[in-house]
Amino acid sequence: METLMLVLFGIGVGYAILTAVVGDLFGLEIHAGELPFLSPTIIATFLTVFGGIGYMLLHNTEWSAFPIAGLSLLVGLGVSSAVLFLVVIPLYAAQKGTALSSKAMIGLEAKVITSIEAQRLGEIVYEQGGTRLSAPAKALEDIVIPQGTQVRILDEMAGTFIVEKC
Repeated sequence: METLMLVLFGIGVGYAILTAVVGDLFGLEIHAGELPFLSPTIIATFLTVFGGIGYMLLHNTEWSAFPIAGLSLLVGLGVSSAVLFLVVIPLYAAQKGTALSSKAMIGLEAKVITSIEAQRLGEIVYEQGGTRLSAPAKALEDIVIPQGTQVRILDEMAGTFIVEKC
């Protein structure tokens, strides 16, 4: 039982260290889609707490394996639930609520707030998700588009919208 607790603790800690150090480089974070309680973060939290508490109880109490496993299970589920509700679900909700990509703006209308000169950038303002945003823009053709003109967004390249007069 001691070996099992130590292995589970090691897997949880090892996963946490591995994802913290190289997770972004190799995309080790796997997303559980609509089931955030099955995310690797929650699973690693449970394994770490279950194994750590079990190992500590084995060495610091005279209890048998069954009550130690039961208490470790309860503490692991409690800590994992706290991480789920206090960290994972709020982050998941925030991620779903982020602004749409600029590619989603193609075909929509915007208003020029800084004139777009031939071969030079201007600025447009548009609405996305109920929020007014501005972005650099250039004309599709080498023409001047004066301030206040309604334009249609045709494309986006490196954060700059390509527009034409409506």
